[in-house]
Amino acid sequence: MSDHPATAGTADLLTNLLRQLHLSTRLFHRELHCGAWTLSGGLETKAMFHLVAKGQCDLFLEDESQPLRINHGDVVLFPRPLGHSLRSASSPRGAVDTLLLCGYLEFASPLAGIVLDSLPTTLVLQGRARNAGGAGALLRLIMAESEHEVPGRDALIDKLADALFIYVLRHAFEEGRDRAGLLRGLHDDRLRPLLLALHEQPNRPWTLAAMASTVHLSRAALMRRFRAQVGMAPAQYLATWRMHRAYIDLTEQRISVAAAAHRAGYVTEAAFSRAFKRRFGYPPIAASRARGAKPGSRG
Repeated sequence: MSDHPATAGTADLLTNLLRQLHLSTRLFHRELHCGAWTLSGGLETKAMFHLVAKGQCDLFLEDESQPLRINHGDVVLFPRPLGHSLRSASSPRGAVDTLLLCGYLEFASPLAGIVLDSLPTTLVLQGRARNAGGAGALLRLIMAESEHEVPGRDALIDKLADALFIYVLRHAFEEGRDRAGLLRGLHDDRLRPLLLALHEQPNRPWTLAAMASTVHLSRAALMRRFRAQVGMAPAQYLATWRMHRAYIDLTEQRISVAAAAHRAGYVTEAAFSRAFKRRFGYPPIAASRARGAKPGSRG
């Protein structure tokens, strides 16, 4: 693994992915909790966040016995559903009044899976930490907005929370908090050039030998390293990326199915259509007619 900052190519790739995610943050809970209280997140099915705008509380995860103290100005992000609860924190003077802001992170693009699957189950960004930087300023702005009943408050917090997700993602990448997936692969000096090439040239007739040659590894070494860092075989990752790219082409670029097949590297439109239907559950022509639809995925 490399401890060096992300290269320009890596930054460009992440920027392009973030732009294609079509993130929409929606605040669903803003409440001042007093006395003894518990807020359960065990039934949530979306990516979500909790921001402590005032006071502090304890975070209990379903797979951890000890709680994590979340203080004023901290935000905790769950990229994937995970059973948890927030509970009142005690101090020598009794329970602490806590203002909580909770929101959903919704993505209109199937590309979200590539990014979110690279993140750990839980991410905590401490707004008052010395390395918080711009994230700390953004958190302070969100908290300032939350304190008053003013026109457009919740809509503005939603937009600010969009930016907050990018800060949390950057924090995870810079701190090496990613798990097997795209972000961990981009940390690897040997795999980074291949991942950038796969994203930039998905229609190239890639073979395992061609991929291995790109990073000067044997095919066996590439397979082992790619599986360990990205969590799947190179060919599987390429197929996943091709389908996600094709979905964007069909729903946003509005190109023809034949053109999308070519851009995804398929020789025939029929083969492309079969692969697309296996991935999303419906043929590509249906995607081209339903701009902005949220697809399902069948693996």
